[in-house]
Amino acid sequence: MTDNNGTLDRAQIFADTARVLDVELDELVADVSLVDQGLDSVRLMALVEEWRSAGADVDFVTLASTPVLDNWVDELVAK
Repeated sequence: MTDNNGTLDRAQIFADTARVLDVELDELVADVSLVDQGLDSVRLMALVEEWRSAGADVDFVTLASTPVLDNWVDELVAK
């Protein structure tokens, strides 16, 4: 899920999100609200906990305030 430094990459963020939404990867739209694509707080918390367990620095409030994959990638992928 994450590299040795606990960081996420774009592909992993998309794959994990598709899995918790129970959709195919190509069904996700990167610049549309994930709420409109089926994300709810329970699924978001599952993602946050999964990513934290793998060592990523993830903040639930930040992701919930901008539930768009492109924003999540900007926030979570190491620069």
